[in-house]
Amino acid sequence: MKVSKYIILLLLLFSSVYFTSCKGGDKDMKKNNYVISTKSPIKSVPKTIVSVSPAITSILFDLECGDRLIGRTEFCTYPPQVKNIRSIGGINNANLEMIISMQPDLVITSSIFTKKMFETIESSKIPIISFKETSEIEGMYNIIEVLGDILDKKEKAAKIISDCKTKLQEIKSKREKKESRQENFIKPKVYYVIGYGQSGDYSAGKETYINEIITLSGGDNIAKNSINWSFSTEELFAQQPDFIFVRREDSANFVKTYPYTNLSAVKNNKVFGIESELMDLQTPRSIKAIEFISEILSDQ
Repeated sequence: MKVSKYIILLLLLFSSVYFTSCKGGDKDMKKNNYVISTKSPIKSVPKTIVSVSPAITSILFDLECGDRLIGRTEFCTYPPQVKNIRSIGGINNANLEMIISMQPDLVITSSIFTKKMFETIESSKIPIISFKETSEIEGMYNIIEVLGDILDKKEKAAKIISDCKTKLQEIKSKREKKESRQENFIKPKVYYVIGYGQSGDYSAGKETYINEIITLSGGDNIAKNSINWSFSTEELFAQQPDFIFVRREDSANFVKTYPYTNLSAVKNNKVFGIESELMDLQTPRSIKAIEFISEILSDQ
């Protein structure tokens, strides 16, 4: 399997190249999960926005602010109508000159957007805010809350967060009810395939949002102790996951690829394709991933 641009993006999002803020900003970032420009403050409700994050783009549409977007990255593919919005290139290699020429009221980025890039936008007198990726769903709620405040969408943001929490509780209650009927219940072992084959095996470790999704689904992530997303084939076979989840577009090929054909989960038809963005992006759509995985784990 050739490692796709999307997988490379995912690895970058949680690598050691996290955006570090200017002096005085580190404390705020750790507390609030974001850094906001001080040299170019937001003076009014932004009407035009450039998003340099697929997750942010999706959340903006959830907040009913999609019509304010005038720029997005090549990785922003949801919802489908984003294809009609001008692309500013990648994320860590976004076209800064293009962004500056668009003169948006606000630029919103993820932490993969470097300090130098942040300062370039800020020095052009364009307000900018950078959110750090989080390993917990509460961090996603925080992003929604902050954007709701900035974009004058507080009520909408509160409803999105409330709906997510309500749905999560419903999923948990339903799963626990089924688990209580099983004698000597043991959490099923789960493995999420990010990369496989000649390029190496990659999965999500403990300090990742994907691990949070698996945990909230009622599964035990066998890769939770992995480092830098790398997971050995030997360890995969030693652990023998009960269930394997893989990006939908890779699922058909994965189950036919040696040596994975010898995994118990593959032999027992316990491999399930899932829409990658439900797993990989920190948005309210993550709840769909949790529900999907939870239902499979509790129904088997």
